[in-house]
Amino acid sequence: MTSPFLLYHKIDLPTEDVKVRGAFTPPKAFARQLETLSKRGFRFATASEMAAYFRENGHFPKQTVAITFDDGWKDNFTNALPILQRFGAKATIFLVTSCLDKTTDLVVAEGEGPREHLSVDDVRAMSGEGIEFGSHTHTHRHLHKLEADDIHTELETSKTIIEDITQRPCESFAYPAGFFNETAKAAVRASGFQIAFTTVYSQETGLDLFALNRTEILRHDRFLFRFKRKIAGLG
Repeated sequence: MTSPFLLYHKIDLPTEDVKVRGAFTPPKAFARQLETLSKRGFRFATASEMAAYFRENGHFPKQTVAITFDDGWKDNFTNALPILQRFGAKATIFLVTSCLDKTTDLVVAEGEGPREHLSVDDVRAMSGEGIEFGSHTHTHRHLHKLEADDIHTELETSKTIIEDITQRPCESFAYPAGFFNETAKAAVRASGFQIAFTTVYSQETGLDLFALNRTEILRHDRFLFRFKRKIAGLG
């Protein structure tokens, strides 16, 4: 079963220093992908809207996808937002809150140089345009390696920062690198999140709202036949 949650990272062209290019989706390709979804009659929802629907109905809404972005890159504002607006598409961005207003190599691929993240003003502006912001922790530490107190700090710090900026509840979460264990999952639930995502790229992990997989859209999916193949199981 194809997950109705689509995972993106950067909506941009890779620079020459980038060796691992899978996380880059060219803006023109992103526009073609949203156009394809729109023409096929798909609606767009945020992650928390999908969670609320599931809790009420026991399944996700049909013909609906949630566009999600991990890490909170500046290009999500400069390149992705205008395209999302063109197609009336909602989206959810998972922020590493310690990276806000910074250019850093904290979450880039190995060998890649520092890259600019969203600013607080960007987040505030995008939130006003209907973009949802979820947590990707405060410092992108892998939760399955942390003690319970450190997990709590990562979750609560990021959640508080996001809610202070957006003045909206922060209800969605993405595990850094997709790694989690039962302690981390329980902490996410206890912190008030309503839905949480791994980054399982292949098999379905089941419909545990705190361990959901996503359909990752990679650079090679810029070829439309590949993208259409990847979403073929959506309905």
